[in-house]
Amino acid sequence: MWFVAANTLGNPILLAGPVDTLLALGRCFVDAKFWAAIGQSGMAFASVAALSAAVGVAAGLLSARCAVLDSLFAPVVHVMKSAPVACVVVILLVVFGSQGAVRAIVAFVALPPFYVAAREAFSQRPRDTEQALRCLGVSEAGVFLSATWPACLPFFRTAAKTSIALSWRAGVTGELLSVPLGSIGAAVYASKLTLDTPSLLAWTGAIMVCGWACERIAVALLDLTEASPRLALHLARDRNKTTQALASVPNGAVCERALSVGPLISLEGVSKSYGAQRVLNDASLRLDAGSRVCLMAPTGSGKTTLLRIVLGIEQPDGGIVVRKGSCAPVLQQATLVEQLSARDNVLLCASAAHAAHSVAAELEDLLPYGCAEKRAEKLSGGTRRLVEIARALYAPGDMVVLDEPFAGLDVCTRERACAFIMRHLAGRALVVATHDVSDARLLNASVVNF
Repeated sequence: MWFVAANTLGNPILLAGPVDTLLALGRCFVDAKFWAAIGQSGMAFASVAALSAAVGVAAGLLSARCAVLDSLFAPVVHVMKSAPVACVVVILLVVFGSQGAVRAIVAFVALPPFYVAAREAFSQRPRDTEQALRCLGVSEAGVFLSATWPACLPFFRTAAKTSIALSWRAGVTGELLSVPLGSIGAAVYASKLTLDTPSLLAWTGAIMVCGWACERIAVALLDLTEASPRLALHLARDRNKTTQALASVPNGAVCERALSVGPLISLEGVSKSYGAQRVLNDASLRLDAGSRVCLMAPTGSGKTTLLRIVLGIEQPDGGIVVRKGSCAPVLQQATLVEQLSARDNVLLCASAAHAAHSVAAELEDLLPYGCAEKRAEKLSGGTRRLVEIARALYAPGDMVVLDEPFAGLDVCTRERACAFIMRHLAGRALVVATHDVSDARLLNASVVNF
């Protein structure tokens, strides 16, 4: 179509043909000034875009954490997103002059997508998974790599696709008006003055390719970070090897020491409300080392809230909470790392005493055949609960806290899960929120109604 249109028009100044354009592009390729201009402008665009992205991310995170800053930043970013580019270019030229206008234009285009990405990513990160991993002893770096960053990655990938190629086009537009020496804009402007349409089209194609290539490079670098959960797993296992080499105190000694200093958990007169809804009122609970308790109460009576207070995830409005030792939980919400297999989810949180091969072998007995090596995102709801139970039991801690761990499990699987818990509890305290009194029998636990 291009060839036909150029021949029909018959005026190479108005529309050069594809052959003339390719010849002009070939001449550019062998001209050192072409590559110098690409390098000069490209470095300027890339450095400003990277700095703007960093500022946008920082502002987005601050905005997500502070409502006052959000109310200040949001109108500014909205103006930056919606203002006509041509008007913005002229205004920035007037304000910053020809020297600073190009950088200001690139920043104006690059910053808003990363601000929005950071704000949305922070707001929608998997808080329940982060909280569960912290309770299970995963380091802050491990929590970020395994849970936070995988959830944030799609937002930043979209921001990169939106802003990087556009930053190139905006930067060249600014150079066309300010005409810095040795830049792409200066070369395009010279082609326009000499009515060299083939060179003008060649430069246009080069700009499009450069913008696309930079976008692809940025997205590819972001895609490399998809393996961050695997890195978190390696860091956790390396840390466990170091811990094991330092010869920690065995579990039995931990329980004996806890017994000598009183209950692991003591809640007295605890109350909790969400707005006008009173969830807990004068609730009390005592959990001694090695004890096993099943909490039973009607749905909506506050069992989950009570356990979240035990774990330290929620803070009570009133009452006394004394917490000694660490907890290994199964929360009511799904909290597996989706990108890791069932086995690796367990190993991410497993204490140094558990070898990878023994964990894998025991998981094969607990889970349906072949599920130990499946990614969490491909597991059924019931199998996911079994993995979460195993993860809590292999994790370090003085007590195991399970919030309705058998939801969605059939009778046989429930019995198998209870037997697994009894085998791996290793003298630790256990508290389970459940609706089925038979769970107390299977776990040899006392029943507490509240």
